[in-house]
Amino acid sequence: MAVDKRAVPGAVPLLRALRRGPGERSVLVPLYFVSGSPRELRPIIERKMTLDGVEFDGITFKDQWGLAKRGQLKAIKRQIAYKLTALLLYRAELPSGARWLMFGDDVESDAVIFALFGEICAGLRGERLDLRLADLGVVSGDRAQLLELASLVPVTVDPVVGIFIRLASGRAPAPVSDPRVVECSTFLDAAHALVQLGRLRPEDVELVARDLALHG
Repeated sequence: MAVDKRAVPGAVPLLRALRRGPGERSVLVPLYFVSGSPRELRPIIERKMTLDGVEFDGITFKDQWGLAKRGQLKAIKRQIAYKLTALLLYRAELPSGARWLMFGDDVESDAVIFALFGEICAGLRGERLDLRLADLGVVSGDRAQLLELASLVPVTVDPVVGIFIRLASGRAPAPVSDPRVVECSTFLDAAHALVQLGRLRPEDVELVARDLALHG
């Protein structure tokens, strides 16, 4: 049940602060989520977020049951095409001038996915995109769908201004060349970096630290 779910320490106050924005008044910064959880968990997860006071504008869930029924069992674990598709669909909902802060972890390929999403928005298309997707192990059917979807996205500057990766796998951090990537042991690391970017108020860092002290 929703009341039995436990958020990652520091996540709830960080999300509330991002939603509010760094100014004197709340500006309701859009929050979108892409979850690898099955669609059947939507009511529980949405209820949990409501209980935590986390407002959001959209959540995408993976159709794991549908994939299983179609015999596409390997696709349940494949995340690159799924997450890119969800992000590009959200991109179509937002103004072309919107700038994105991306949050993920190192269990999957989130940093790679987020950076590639930005490149697609900035004009990566056609054969070059197909080769990149193939190098990442995306199967041909998924590549074809992504190429078509990418062709519908207006070309702008790369909208991704920050990529925050929580180190959750227990593995040693991989070398990172993208200056936008911030590797975080906890969400307190992310909060400090977001203050430097002008995306959070300094007092929000204390709220994240307090939550970590209580639940970490």
